[in-house]
Amino acid sequence: MRGALAACLIGAVCAASPAAAEEQPTPLPPEPPASAYRLDGTSIGSYLVGRYAHARGDYAAAARHLRRVLNGDPDNLSLLRRIVPLLSAEGRIDEAAELAHRLVERGDDARLARFVLGLQEARDGNYEDALERIDEIPRDDVYSLLVPLAEGWLHVGAGADAASLAALSPLAERDSYPSFYLLHAGLMHDLAGRGADAEALLREAVAISAGSHRPVAALGSVLMRAGRAVEARAVYAEYREQNPGNVWVERMLAASHAGMSVPPLVRDARAGLAEALLGAAAALPRREYGDASLIFARLALYLHDGLDTARFLIGEILEEAERLEDAVDAYRTIPAGSDYAWAAQLRAASGLADLDRHDEAVAALRAMIDERPERIDAASVLGDVFRMDERYDEAADVYDVAVGRIANVENQHWRLFYVRGIAFERVGEWPKAEADFLRALELEPDHPLVLNYLGYSWVEQGRNLDEAKTMIETAVRERPNDGYIVDSLGWVAYRLGDFEEATRHLELAVELVPGDPIINDHLGDAYWQVGRLNEARFQWRRVLTLEPEDELAAQVRRKLAGGLSAGAEADEAE
Repeated sequence: MRGALAACLIGAVCAASPAAAEEQPTPLPPEPPASAYRLDGTSIGSYLVGRYAHARGDYAAAARHLRRVLNGDPDNLSLLRRIVPLLSAEGRIDEAAELAHRLVERGDDARLARFVLGLQEARDGNYEDALERIDEIPRDDVYSLLVPLAEGWLHVGAGADAASLAALSPLAERDSYPSFYLLHAGLMHDLAGRGADAEALLREAVAISAGSHRPVAALGSVLMRAGRAVEARAVYAEYREQNPGNVWVERMLAASHAGMSVPPLVRDARAGLAEALLGAAAALPRREYGDASLIFARLALYLHDGLDTARFLIGEILEEAERLEDAVDAYRTIPAGSDYAWAAQLRAASGLADLDRHDEAVAALRAMIDERPERIDAASVLGDVFRMDERYDEAADVYDVAVGRIANVENQHWRLFYVRGIAFERVGEWPKAEADFLRALELEPDHPLVLNYLGYSWVEQGRNLDEAKTMIETAVRERPNDGYIVDSLGWVAYRLGDFEEATRHLELAVELVPGDPIINDHLGDAYWQVGRLNEARFQWRRVLTLEPEDELAAQVRRKLAGGLSAGAEADEAE
């Protein structure tokens, strides 16, 4: 299990299922690996390779190959519609704008193209021209959010204060968008010097955006600049309770104690527009609209190069899309002095481990452990890296470092005791492991992962079987579709001699996790005990196709040769 690395750095209230920035082409079916990224010199070859690359998330390669096709057919609207989003998703906004001009000049209604052109005008300070561009976009799907936000900030840039708030007003009337209205109207009032109006709106934004960083940052800044440090401190402290260990909030609390001034979240119209794009990018459900989220985050950074929140979000989006190399590169663009640098370094190190660049990950995390001796997160992540690499002794040692740094043990620390318990269990130090699992349950009662691990361990040891069954039943109620936990319930029933019940649970576990060799082996044993011998042998044969560990494979071969009793006798003899 991979640990949580950063606490809610960018909060957003989800919009109501907005569509992607532009209609996405249907991915091609898989091609033979040998054909990947091989250009055959023809336009159709370039096109197919471009589509292949796009389907696999390599937008740079997709844009490169599709542009080769476009060079031979420069007025191809379909190609232009494909390439503009690809370039935008790669952060090549000026190149995207060049092609967007071609689309718009040919009367195409591509919304992203018009939006990119409007933002380019805004970046150059041409707010009136930007308004003309943006106003042409139909206000549907995600643009029902983006157009009012953009026009509001463009009016601010053009000096039309009343028009800016009027442009935002449609968001107040939509059930999905009040958090956006409150935040951005509050920021506009703050920028105009109307502190009381800004405060009232931002307090509402904080109230309905639980866990969101941006409204808290905006409200805290208003209060600090008004000389109300005690009130600001209360706002920051409440946020810290929900997001412990957050570097930004710790810095804000220190500033409030020192009576330091805190700059406004938004200093001008262009920064406000970037903030709007950042919020939209964070709000889009990334499973369905990852491309759109990435595009809007890139556009936010295009408008405000110092917006490290956008850099961090880009890293998150790329990581979730399993573009790990790109994600690591994105995290590394965040400068060392940024509030996001620490979390980005943790994410980058974890990404390096996922890329099997373990030596780099370990070196980076050891340096971080030494750099911040008061923090536990780098040690916790390094322990996870060692544990995932099955270096359990080293994992236990570094988890010890993390536990030793805890000043006051709180509920949030349950996971650290849980993973250290796993490391202890795997190196055979069961008393220490059991103590850690029990401590984790004290901190987070009835957590299904801990209940399952401790309960299953007791079952394997033949201890506390009734208590183990109760614990695992509780875990199953919490996670009924977790095949590993369902397997534990079946296995405790097996150990208690209820083979019919065991079979029912283990059949479900195999349905949920069909490729796990241990679960299939358990089901084979249960089938044998209830007299379903052919099915038992089938399951055991299946285990051997699932790359079991050597010890399990040897056990299964003995059972296939002589049945369950023969296999069990041989195991006991060993």
